[in-house]
Amino acid sequence: MTAVPFLRSLNMKLILALAGTALAAIALASFLMERSTSSEFRSYVMDQRMMEQHMGGSTSGMGDMMSGPMMGTQENTFLADVRQSLWISGGLAAAGALALGVILSRQITRPVRRLAAATGDIARGKLDARVESPGDDELGQLGQSFNSMAATLQRQEEERRSMLADIAHELRTPLSVLRGNLEAMLDGLLEPRREQLSVLHEQSVALARLIDDLRTLSLAAEGHLELHRQPTDVAELARRVVAEMEAGAGERQVALSVEAPKKLPRPALDSDRIGQVLRNLIDNALRYTPAGGRVSVAVSPQARGVAVTVADTGAGIAPEDLPHVFDRFYRADGSRTRTTGGSGLGLAIVKQLVEAHGGEVRAESEPGRGSVFSFALPLR
Repeated sequence: MTAVPFLRSLNMKLILALAGTALAAIALASFLMERSTSSEFRSYVMDQRMMEQHMGGSTSGMGDMMSGPMMGTQENTFLADVRQSLWISGGLAAAGALALGVILSRQITRPVRRLAAATGDIARGKLDARVESPGDDELGQLGQSFNSMAATLQRQEEERRSMLADIAHELRTPLSVLRGNLEAMLDGLLEPRREQLSVLHEQSVALARLIDDLRTLSLAAEGHLELHRQPTDVAELARRVVAEMEAGAGERQVALSVEAPKKLPRPALDSDRIGQVLRNLIDNALRYTPAGGRVSVAVSPQARGVAVTVADTGAGIAPEDLPHVFDRFYRADGSRTRTTGGSGLGLAIVKQLVEAHGGEVRAESEPGRGSVFSFALPLR
């Protein structure tokens, strides 16, 4: 951290400001008191002299008193003592004010210096830097705000590193399959049959889908996702998506149904993006619902929009996993791989797309009783 010149430091500025103000006030008070004391004392001496002359019966003493010296040696000595006492007390008060200024300035600048040092640590990448923030005054609140900001930065950095590791892990599987098969074909160890080419094609499709999902997440998180909004019949959209996924549900032996009233509000939304939300939620429900189970989609009106619910009869989600289901690359069942449990981006995309439309998404689940994912879309 760059050294601050002594006279330009906040500590010295506060000391000079406090001490200067105190010295000016003390000097002015001493000056006014000295003048007032001298004036009042001279008036008192004059009154006493006049009284003495009057009681002595002299009428010519007034002119002598006015023309002669008004105060003698004792009176002048008294005034000198008063002046000396005033300046001594003023000097002591100034010294006390200076000491108090030093103490107060240190109490003010000490947390500021700590905050500056912690800020430098944050700038150098030490995101665990924190400051002590005792008290509830403005400086204490500033320290608490800094600690909150530092904690947020640290959490975001940890999430970024974890996301990069997850991306590398997710990309490694399809790339390894592609590389291994292609090298085997080049070495003549594997014939380029239709079955092998089909596997390579599936892996390339999975790789492209992963990249598209990451791009969608990035654009939505930064607020740069382009939405083509228009009044949409959400019930009709839900029926269309369910019809598209009925074949996959049949292969899994899972019943898939949709319920929606005929008349619903028509919110302005991007039907392609909300269709993607529905596909991700239904696909997630189908993955975790065993054969013989049921996945139901319900669309209902709300006071300020439309609500969509996707419920399944799967195994449910543990309470400790439920708050994280919308996190990127999070899988409630750690034993599931990308092939059996998806890439871990589907629900994260759901959250980002719904929030991009000004809506909110929530998840409810109990182990053994299935899960319910719902989202609400406002009319505006």
